[in-house]
Amino acid sequence: MAQKPTMDQEIAPGGAVQAEARRENGPGLSLFRQPRWLVSIAGILVLILLPLLYDQIFGVSSGFQLHHISLIGIFILAALAQNILTGYAAQPALGNAAFFGVSAYILTWLSSDIGQPYWVGILAAVLVSAILGLVVGSPALRISGAHLAVATLGLVTTVGALLNFWDTTAGRQNYDLSNLPDFLNDDHTLYYFIFAIVVILLFLSYHLLHSRVGRAWVAIRDNETAAEAFGINLTKYKLQAFVISAAMTGLAGALYATWATTASSSMSSADQTIAFLAMIVVGGLGSLVGSILGAIFVGFLPLLLGQLPSPMMIGSFQLQISTLFTGIYGLLLLLVLIFFPSGLSSLGTRAGNWLQRSHKGEGSND
Repeated sequence: MAQKPTMDQEIAPGGAVQAEARRENGPGLSLFRQPRWLVSIAGILVLILLPLLYDQIFGVSSGFQLHHISLIGIFILAALAQNILTGYAAQPALGNAAFFGVSAYILTWLSSDIGQPYWVGILAAVLVSAILGLVVGSPALRISGAHLAVATLGLVTTVGALLNFWDTTAGRQNYDLSNLPDFLNDDHTLYYFIFAIVVILLFLSYHLLHSRVGRAWVAIRDNETAAEAFGINLTKYKLQAFVISAAMTGLAGALYATWATTASSSMSSADQTIAFLAMIVVGGLGSLVGSILGAIFVGFLPLLLGQLPSPMMIGSFQLQISTLFTGIYGLLLLLVLIFFPSGLSSLGTRAGNWLQRSHKGEGSND
């Protein structure tokens, strides 16, 4: 009697994970990622030197400009968390904005009202988000597809309304965060603090996605029925994705409250959900690089548009650029999705394939 293959045999080299790696990286992208550690070191060096460059370019206003860049680091964490759940584990859940808002309020409540140290608030915010992910994920696994998306979006709306009720009851517009460590009041130090966390979590996520857990998520995404037939516990691995994604989003929410020194109910809203979803769709589903590129695009584009003069003079005609931000932003998102349906992470594959075709063309001419 033939022995039933184990999960590791099913998704061992040559199986689902290797096929996924070929789809994500492609022969072209590998040209830009070999050796990977050199690319990683180059990226870290850029992050380290960026504040020094900003000091030279912006002078006394470098801290203000660097403060905006720190926000992109927070978006990278949020996009990575959404991609783990939706891009890798194939769960179309839209509830991460709820964890984003709850963690910010937990941190602010513990630090500002209860007087707990900031680090206790951070740990509690992440822990509460993970527990909430477990509580929400358990019943959510009984539904799938559009039903899961609608149910988790309802969670975002409900949590946002509760947070707004909390603010209204307390008679405040926003929930100001106090009791921050002194070093986090400096924009340069805050930048290094946020991006150190981003680099560490990217490193851990890379190894997680190449571990047994990550291979199981890819197998479930590729063919859920086949994955279950080969012994993968669907409930276990899907729930793990919910909890890990919720914890990472909770960390992003706590860092956002630190960055803004305030928490608001708008952090748990449909708009925030759409922003998270746009990051991974624009960047590329099921791709760490896509999470980074999507967060940079969604986070940095408004900053670039904000640098345009308003009003802009075109001859004798005055154009109020500030009133067109939303339209321009939406148009650029639409163009990216039209010309790069697989996300910006496919740029490397396209460029590499073009270089290979060019090289082969030159060889045939010779």
